[in-house]
Amino acid sequence: MSLRTRPDDAPMLSADLLGPSGSTGPTPKAERRALSALTLAFVFQPILHPAGPANSSPVDLLLIASIVCFVIWIRKEPRRLQAPYFFPFALIVIAGAASGIAGQFPSTAFQAILVDILLFAWCTTIVNIVNSPRALQHILTAWALSGIVWSLIVVFAWLGHITPLEGLNAADGNRVLFTFGDPNYASTYWLTTLFVIYAIQRPATRWLRIAGYISVFWALALTESNGGFLSLLIGLSFLVLVKIFRKWGWAGVIAAVISLGLTVGTFFTLVPLNTIRQKALYSNQPLLVNSIGRSAQSSSERSLLITEMGHLYNQTDGILGIGPGATKPTLTAQLAVYPNEAHDDWLAALVEEGPIGFVGLLLLVVSAGLWCVPLVRRRVSSRFAAVVPFPLGLAAGLLALGVNSFYEEILHFRFLWALLAIVAVVGKDSKLGRRDGIVRQPA
Repeated sequence: MSLRTRPDDAPMLSADLLGPSGSTGPTPKAERRALSALTLAFVFQPILHPAGPANSSPVDLLLIASIVCFVIWIRKEPRRLQAPYFFPFALIVIAGAASGIAGQFPSTAFQAILVDILLFAWCTTIVNIVNSPRALQHILTAWALSGIVWSLIVVFAWLGHITPLEGLNAADGNRVLFTFGDPNYASTYWLTTLFVIYAIQRPATRWLRIAGYISVFWALALTESNGGFLSLLIGLSFLVLVKIFRKWGWAGVIAAVISLGLTVGTFFTLVPLNTIRQKALYSNQPLLVNSIGRSAQSSSERSLLITEMGHLYNQTDGILGIGPGATKPTLTAQLAVYPNEAHDDWLAALVEEGPIGFVGLLLLVVSAGLWCVPLVRRRVSSRFAAVVPFPLGLAAGLLALGVNSFYEEILHFRFLWALLAIVAVVGKDSKLGRRDGIVRQPA
C-alpha cells in the first residue's frame, strides 16, 4: 500500500531521489537523523532487560525514536509512503480489537494491540528509510557486525562465568540468555543474524566472517534451544536444496530429499530418539541435559498446551476469539494444568483473534513469501545486487523464523518485523525492475 504525504501541488520526491539512494548530493539532516536512530535500534536489538510494563524494553525507546525521526523527515520532505503489510496487519488488529472488547481481559488485549501497532509502525519506518542501496547496506551491516559483537560478549561472559552478562536465572538453569530474558527469543536472534551475515557477506574479509559465524553459532548453542537448532537446520537445508535445484533441477532435489530421508531414517532406526534423549539427560553435560535431554519434557508440555488451546477455542463462538494476550490469564483463571502462553502464532491467532485474525496472519505470511520469490530466483534489481550478494540468505532466514512460529509466538519479536521490512524492500524493488534492470545473483 502507498500513501501520499504531499499536497497536490507539491513536487513528488521518490525514495530514489534522496541522499542514501546513491545520489551525489548531501544527505538531508532529517534523513540522517532518521537513519542514525534506526541504526541504533538495529544495533541494540538484544537489550530487552530490564523489562518494563507490557513487556516493553529499553530498545523500544530507540524504536520509538526512529519512528519519530522518520515522521519529522517526511513532514519536512513529503514523499510516497510504502506500507507493504498494511492489509494483513489491519485484519489482525481489527480481529484483535473486536475479540478484546468482547473478551474477559480487554486491558490485556489493548496492551497487545498497542505492541502490534508499534511493531508495524517500526516495520513501515524501516521500509521507507532503507529503500535505497546506501541506507540498506548501512542497516544490514550494522545488524551483522553488532550481532557478532554481542555474540562475542556472550561467549566471553560464558567462558569467564560472568553471571550478570550471561543472564542466568533459576527458571532456565544454565541457559545463557544475555539481556534477552528468554532463551527462544535469544536463539531466534542469533540464527537470523547468521543468515543476514551470509546474505550480505559481512565482514568482507573471509576469515573475519568465518570467525563471526563461529561466534554467533556459539551464542546460539549456549541458549540450548532445540527449536533454534531445528529452525537453523531447516534454513540451511533450504539453502542447499535451492542450490541443488539450480544445478540439477527437480531430479537433483528429489534425489537429495530421498537420500537425506533414508540417512535420517536409518540413523534413528539404529539409534532411537528416546535412547539419545536418555543418554543426553544423564550425561552430566549441562549443554546436552538442557537441550536434547529435556526435549521429551518440552514435547509433552507442548502437547498439553495444544490440548488446552483446543478447549479454549471450543469455548468461543467461532467468530471472535478470547482476545489478544488472553490465553495465559484465561487458562490461569480456569485452573488449567499448564497455564501458559500459546507458544504458537497460528494457534494464538485462531484462539485469541478468531478466524479473521488467522486469515490476517496467513495473508502476512503469503505477502512475505511473494516478496521472497525474486530472492529465491536470484533476480534482484541492480540497485541492491551489490548490497545483498546472496539474497537467498534473507529468504532462508525468514523461513527459519517461520518455523519458529509453530512453537513460539514470534510476532512480537522486533527483528522479525525488521527482516519482513528488508525482504519487502528488496523483493518489491526486484519485481518492479527498477533502475538498470535485473541482475542474476550467484546464490
